[in-house]
Amino acid sequence: MTGLSPLQQLYEKYTTNVSGRLFLASIIVGIVAGIGAILFFAALTQFSHYVLHSAANYFPPEPAGEVSGHAPLGGAIRWWVLLLAPAIGGLLSGILVFTWAPEAAGHGTDGMIEAFHHKRGIIRKRVPIIKAISSIITIGSGGSAGREGPIAQIGAGFGSYLATVLKLTDDERRTLVLAGAAGGIGAIFRSPLGGALFTVEVLYKRDFEGKSLIPALVSSIVAYSIFASTFGWGLMFQIPPFVFNHPVELVFYALLGVVCAGVGLVYIKIFYGLRDRVFHGLRIPAQLKPAIGGLVVGLIGIAAPFVLASGYGYLQQAMNGELTVRFMLIAFLLKIFTTSFTISSGGSGGVFAPSLFIGGMLGGAFGQLCAELFPGLISNPAAFVPVGMGAFFAGAAKVPISAMIMVSEMTGGYKLLVPLMLSSSTAYLATGRGTLYEKQVNRMADSPSHLGDFTIDVLETMIVDQAFHPSDNVPRVRQDTPLSRVQALFSEREENYFPVIDQNDKIVGIISLRNVRAVLFDGDADHLLIAQDLMTPAVTVTPAESLKSALKKFIEFDYGQIPVVDYRDERKIIGMLTHEDVIESYNRQVEKRKLAF
Repeated sequence: MTGLSPLQQLYEKYTTNVSGRLFLASIIVGIVAGIGAILFFAALTQFSHYVLHSAANYFPPEPAGEVSGHAPLGGAIRWWVLLLAPAIGGLLSGILVFTWAPEAAGHGTDGMIEAFHHKRGIIRKRVPIIKAISSIITIGSGGSAGREGPIAQIGAGFGSYLATVLKLTDDERRTLVLAGAAGGIGAIFRSPLGGALFTVEVLYKRDFEGKSLIPALVSSIVAYSIFASTFGWGLMFQIPPFVFNHPVELVFYALLGVVCAGVGLVYIKIFYGLRDRVFHGLRIPAQLKPAIGGLVVGLIGIAAPFVLASGYGYLQQAMNGELTVRFMLIAFLLKIFTTSFTISSGGSGGVFAPSLFIGGMLGGAFGQLCAELFPGLISNPAAFVPVGMGAFFAGAAKVPISAMIMVSEMTGGYKLLVPLMLSSSTAYLATGRGTLYEKQVNRMADSPSHLGDFTIDVLETMIVDQAFHPSDNVPRVRQDTPLSRVQALFSEREENYFPVIDQNDKIVGIISLRNVRAVLFDGDADHLLIAQDLMTPAVTVTPAESLKSALKKFIEFDYGQIPVVDYRDERKIIGMLTHEDVIESYNRQVEKRKLAF
């Protein structure tokens, strides 16, 4: 480094190793994420003012930390505006998204998760911009959605772009994607620690991306500081001085976790059920579907306007103990449907805010009912509101740690951390594998991004014969089999994949339940389609083949099951190897090696 200035020497020192590069890049990403959060929040606030305040004359309550300063003008609410605004917003958002960036549809965070696991952390440059604008239109016009999806896309998109410009590795790009998402979420929700934890936790159902935590923290701190310098350092919500000092209340908080888990599973079923069984089956351009969802939201909104947009102001009222049990029960039930119609139709926005609303209202109603049924045992029923917020999102999104931290940071209710821990853990365990985020994988070992970190050395020494369960009863589907017969076969069997064979019994393809479901609601498909039309490339393994090779085939073709054939006669199918078989065999071998040491 002879001849370099001290500043140049410092730069060279910090950029010649991975930790230094990521530290400096995380600061840059945090700056951009903070500025992006400011612009997004300001634009959303202004657009909401134009539509809901000025046009509809509807002034919903606001959380204590986000008072806009716009006072009600008096006069009646223009109900026809509340009816039409979500539909018009859905139409504009649908045209924008499905014309220029279809991957920006839905709740956004899944897009970031998918980019991490399956796309080397690469996010198209236009996606964050389209996502931000479409989400502003959707939420600002009354759509029931939140900010975490779009703001995560903004930060993650810049992190991906910066890594590409700096010619960083795929692993470093993935880290900056998480750092960018953490910066955006930590800033806009005033939750720097929770935002960082959320991005490393939401990737998996039962694991953490631990090595990305420090860059995520750095970015989140920087972004939060920039955002708070503009909009103030206060909390999003102001709550009464709740305290936990009655151990018997833990019984009720544990029950709240179970209730949140049950409602969360119903929410997930409705959310994706509407998408798969209603909107995917509509034979209209995708650009129009969010308008239909928005129209339903508007119809619900004219009867119950409190379920439009984020609803944070009503959460504030619930924490203050100002809402009745009846109101809160109606609110959380209707919020499930308005959120599902908004986002499942292709509308743009996040699921964090609606989940907080559903959980908070559910918790508030539960707390009041328990206080009435067991007088003297519940010190403050309104304390169940913030606990319900955290527990519901912890279970529905599989993020127990970040959910409780984010709620604590947003409310300042750290004295409720013990019941939050219990309710969130209970909800997380009780929901099982159910999750709002489809792109989550179970553990790091299940992610293609960690294929080389966890599996290659072990799986190279193992063969398929050690993992699969032999069977001479594997169904085969001839390539000319009608769709109706294929559907019947899937309904009769537990398998999700069948080999497709030709007239010579040679395997020519794979047909999956996923592909059959894609045409399930097409009335003409039964008469027009045969197995050959729906099959995907043929992939097989042999008993002597290494599990490393088998796993690569699972990843490359995105299959859940692969036929195992006799290497002496590939027409003879001797069983099916599942992706779970590979992972379970890997885990058993790892445990054996641990015991050997």
